[in-house]
This record gives sequence, structure tokens and C-alpha cells, in this order.
Amino acid sequence: MWGRREWTDETLVAEIRKGNKEALTRLYEGNFPAIKSYILKNNGTYDDVEDILQDAVVAVWQKVARPDFELTAKLSTFLFAIAKNLWLKSLKKSNRTEAMEEHHENQVFTSVSHIQKSDLQIVVQYMDKLGDTCKKLLHLFYFEEQDMKEIAVQLNFANSDTAKAKKYQCFKKLEQMVKEHFVKSDFIG
Repeated sequence: MWGRREWTDETLVAEIRKGNKEALTRLYEGNFPAIKSYILKNNGTYDDVEDILQDAVVAVWQKVARPDFELTAKLSTFLFAIAKNLWLKSLKKSNRTEAMEEHHENQVFTSVSHIQKSDLQIVVQYMDKLGDTCKKLLHLFYFEEQDMKEIAVQLNFANSDTAKAKKYQCFKKLEQMVKEHFVKSDFIG
């Protein structure tokens, strides 16, 4: 229906008000990298990212549905602020705030350029041990930043949910292998 054209904030708001689920999906997927980066840098896990982003998208949907709602900032900034507040509340509840990094709104951490080269080489070395499917899937997701629909097509998975589940399994396997051979201080200088 919408193809690959860019959705403006006004279009997204209008489509969300109409109940268009694709608009919510666009909002979720378009903001996933920035929110993932923020939460992972601030003591979170991939499960936390998905939970917080889903809750933030629901909150945006509820606010947009109100007749008096007026967008006064970029929709991505609005969603990020909600996600950040939800994450901070979650951290306070679980007392995981000791090593928080402050997110600067103009920074988007969607690349691996901030990872030290030696650390990245170690991760790639362990990715080689995962097997072809996991290696390809993780490469497509983390290094080529493809979404789950594209990955599902390329790797012949039934759908994006299958690709997502497989990515989670592969990442956990990679994490386990790295944790068996290293401690946190090996990567933090």
C-alpha cells in the first residue's frame, strides 16, 4: 500500500489516528536503532529494548489518539523521550543505574564505529564459529542494519518473526561463547 516512500511525521500521526498498524510498525522500526543503542549503553538487554520500545509506541499511539494532541517536536524525539523515561523508571525499580551514560539527542549510535577495533575482531572471530546461518543473520542485522523482513527473505525464513527468533538464538549463542572466554574487564580499558 505505502511502498518504500518516506513517511512524514504528519502522515504517521494521521495514519496512527486512523488505526493503521503499518504506521505503528514504521514508527517502531524507524526508531529501533537509536533506542536500542541508548538502552544497551545504559545497562539494558535486547529484551529490554523490545519491551521499552513496544511500551513507548503504545504510549505514543494513546497520546496521538487524543483529540487535543499536538505534535510540537519531531515524532522520533517524542518517542525517544517516552522510551528514555520508561527506561529510567525501569532502572530505578531494578537499581541498575550505577553506570548510566547520558544520551545526547543529536547522536545516533547505529554503527559499530564506537567499538574498539580489537574488540570487534574478537566478536567477528566468534561469529565465525556460529555457523553460516547465524553468522549471515547477525551480519545482516548488526553490520548491514537490515530489518527482519529483509533478512527473512534473504535467508528463506517463513517470516520476520522467525528471523527475529533465530537472531535472538544466534545472539545468545554468541554471547555465551564470548562469556565463556572473557570477562567484562577484558573489553573495558
